[in-house]
Amino acid sequence: MNSCAKRIALILTTLILLGSQVSLALARGGGGVGGSLGHSSGGSFSGGSFSGGGHLGGAGLGGFFPIPFFFGGYGSGGLLLLVVLFIAWRFFNAGSQERRRWSRNDRFPSMTSSRSMNNDRHSGETPIDLNGRTISNSGNLQRFGKAINYTHENMSYLAETFPRWDRDFLIGRVRQVFFWLQDSWSRQDLSTAEEYLITMLTNKYQADLQGMKARGERNIIKEPILNTGDIEFIYSHLDEESQYYIVMVSASLIDYTVDNSGKLISGNDNHRLYFTEFWKFVWRDEKWLLASIYQEDALEIAKIARGMEE
Repeated sequence: MNSCAKRIALILTTLILLGSQVSLALARGGGGVGGSLGHSSGGSFSGGSFSGGGHLGGAGLGGFFPIPFFFGGYGSGGLLLLVVLFIAWRFFNAGSQERRRWSRNDRFPSMTSSRSMNNDRHSGETPIDLNGRTISNSGNLQRFGKAINYTHENMSYLAETFPRWDRDFLIGRVRQVFFWLQDSWSRQDLSTAEEYLITMLTNKYQADLQGMKARGERNIIKEPILNTGDIEFIYSHLDEESQYYIVMVSASLIDYTVDNSGKLISGNDNHRLYFTEFWKFVWRDEKWLLASIYQEDALEIAKIARGMEE
């Protein structure tokens, strides 16, 4: 049940119960307005919409209506209703403010072929979590500050001789591989992986997908976001035998798993997940290929941060 439906149901239930109590009290005092509240409906909320019967069924309100109390009648009954209406208004207004507050997390482009070119228009927005706290990668930027500066200088030097080390070219390649991987993983199709992944990584992902297929599962990635401003190079290496770089990507996406019937079995198909990962690319077969994905606690990543800060 969505939050708006919950609030409306709570308000209606409160008013109905209040009305019944005031009506009974007046009847005992000789001032009843007659009738009864009837029966509450047997319907329920399902999937964010109403189902079942109406909110009031059977005999209906039977002549009782709470508004007269508001317009000046019946002493304490009117005051009590006024208080309840004020609380209900505050409750509903708070819900509206909350919906406006979180709506920015839903304004992301759909997963289309143009997503890798158009995501930068969101770079000015500051993402927030469900508690209203700013989601920031400032800790990692500070942790790898010296490594980022050193790598920037080294890449600029390498690019003077080797165009494949051009910063803009590498950023474009990182985003290309990132969006391809999310889409291919969701479709469970790595048939073009040789253009993006080294063979060892392709084999690992193929085995993972086969395992999910055998269990009747499918992991779905929706609306991935990776802006150019959220890509930072933290390490670069070139010698006669190999050349590679490690890049820190701060991205977001919706990640959940369904079974063969489409039923959700894990994750959340509505909440956006923000994360930071470290991707290693190697130069092989005249192109940059993704070789590894490290998490923040990986030993190699910790060594890079510690070594550059010493």
